[in-house]
Amino acid sequence: MGFNNLVNPNKDIDGFIEKTKGYSYIKRALWWFQLNLGKIVTSAEFAKIPGKKGQILSHNIRRVFELRDEYGYEIANHKDNEKTGFNLKVDEYVLLSKEPNPEKIRARGVNKRIRFDVFERDGYQCQICGRVAGEDDPYKPDHKIKLHVGHIQAHKNRKGEITKKRQLDINDFITMCNICNEGAKNKNIKIIRLVDRITNASIDEKKEIYAYLKNYFKE
Repeated sequence: MGFNNLVNPNKDIDGFIEKTKGYSYIKRALWWFQLNLGKIVTSAEFAKIPGKKGQILSHNIRRVFELRDEYGYEIANHKDNEKTGFNLKVDEYVLLSKEPNPEKIRARGVNKRIRFDVFERDGYQCQICGRVAGEDDPYKPDHKIKLHVGHIQAHKNRKGEITKKRQLDINDFITMCNICNEGAKNKNIKIIRLVDRITNASIDEKKEIYAYLKNYFKE
């Protein structure tokens, strides 16, 4: 299929979807970006694009980030406003260059095994705020908290440069909810220890913990 024959560039997403039937979601998402090069595209648009078999993907934005992190496409979002000069909202994105930049590929190192081990180690609970999957999202009505595997050491430094690539393991990651993961903004994460949580607990909670430990060590 010729790229220029996909659809006219006037945001005709329905025509685009029809002409790209049978292609994978990530390829269609890339084409949609390229057709709107330098223009704002939204998460609502990506939500309309189906997968190869016509199914709607529930985690479609994750695929969009794969284009950036695993393929090297320069995709700006609201976190890049200061650097790019755009005034993007949280659900808006702009593809800056039609061709990928191999230097931008991030060595994420997150696979299914690591994801499982990190969640198991952390008790399936955000290690920053304590939220668990399925709780109500306080900032998005009718949305639930989702857990992510976050990097303890940020991918990028404050200059936006990608940190040195190496093979990562479970000790490089931490369980984070979608809220805390969004708020990290490429900063190194300070690990909150159990002692820190107890220090910030209420008097009644501290008394309950004290009674438990007193009984535990008595045995």
